Amino acid sequence: MDCNETRRLLEADADGELDLVRHLEIEAHLRTCPDCTRLAENLRARRAALRTSLPRFTAPPQLAEKIRAALRAETPSPATPARSPRAKIIFPVWRIAGLTASIAVALVAGYSWGGARARSDLLLDEAISDHVRSLLVSHLTDVTSTDQHTVKPWFAGKLDFSPTVVDLAAEGFPLAGGRLEHLDGRPAAALVFHRRQHAINVFIWPAASSAVSPRRAERDGYHTESWKQSDLNFLAVSEIPASELARFAELFRTGTDLRPRSE
Repeated sequence: MDCNETRRLLEADADGELDLVRHLEIEAHLRTCPDCTRLAENLRARRAALRTSLPRFTAPPQLAEKIRAALRAETPSPATPARSPRAKIIFPVWRIAGLTASIAVALVAGYSWGGARARSDLLLDEAISDHVRSLLVSHLTDVTSTDQHTVKPWFAGKLDFSPTVVDLAAEGFPLAGGRLEHLDGRPAAALVFHRRQHAINVFIWPAASSAVSPRRAERDGYHTESWKQSDLNFLAVSEIPASELARFAELFRTGTDLRPRSE
């Protein structure tokens, strides 16, 4: 089984839709292909995050009481004359329709917010996974250099955008290099900086499809800072203290003109 077929079947395999033979073929391929393994791990991480991050909504007591009251109103008492068949049909329909509309509006609003939040959480989890993987496999950089004028041109022809590279060595965050990554469903640039013995990964990709929201978060000891500037998304990940990462992000934002350039 090659990479193209494996990647096409990863979703179905995660859902348990494949037969045992095809599942074993995928597992065998993953044991020999780091790229497909990374995609499979990201898929599992996203699914786990969805299960834990998507909001669950409970009807408020007032809504439940309205439903019970509507049902009681439609149940005739022994002393109440029976209504015509037409009345029995029409009144429950419009009352239930109104309640249904109220529930639908609440669910749409809730899931719109919850969906955006879940996507943001998935993005952070994916970035942290890439950060940790780069440390574990000792693959922080594809191009190793402290010179921004060496790192930036290296990305030319490898990405469909030009990532901005800054020099923050004077502020205590020396550049170490860069590498290609895959984030948010598309190729991305990863710039690597150092802070004492720790690494900082800064993921950069175009904001055209979906811009990230400014956000500061923490996951299992790893801190993140995300922001959008010009036409690019930025997401910094490191295990350094949150205050130091926030300072780094501010220096990155203000240290240079971040408009994408072709040089």
